[in-house]
Amino acid sequence: MNKLETPKEAGVIVMHDLTTDSLVLTQRSTEMSEHPGEICFPGGRWQEGDDNLYATALRELREELDIDSSRIQLQRSMAFERTLTGYIIHPWLVTIESIEPYKANLGEVSAVFSLPLAEVSNFGNYQEVTVKRYGVDIKSYQYMASTYFVWGATARIMMQLSKKSK
Repeated sequence: MNKLETPKEAGVIVMHDLTTDSLVLTQRSTEMSEHPGEICFPGGRWQEGDDNLYATALRELREELDIDSSRIQLQRSMAFERTLTGYIIHPWLVTIESIEPYKANLGEVSAVFSLPLAEVSNFGNYQEVTVKRYGVDIKSYQYMASTYFVWGATARIMMQLSKKSK
């Protein structure tokens, strides 16, 4: 079986910081074995002991940014997205009064940054791109209003917010 044939379940937290009216994203450490250096939402793969994929996302939020679930409010689940490496990502939109204080786990996260929700919600800030993976041309999307390269499943999750705001 190749990577495209074996789905892996993951949960992520799409965090709306109410103080700055922005979404919080992370850049994965280049030391990570999967998706090193990529931009993503806090979250990760389901592990035995997680009650469900929301619990997975909350566990990862605590591991990556030291943010306890008592600080966030669940707004809704969002549509899942698939990755080229076989993940099925289940996102949950949450609000937090302020991301501060947080402590990034540098073994997993190399940067934490925010994107203004007004820009994320603007469908014009997305561009279709073609990426070659495993010898196949794959059409996906890139978010253009950032100095970070935000593309693929992360950009598609962000696009769900732009569609909801229309």
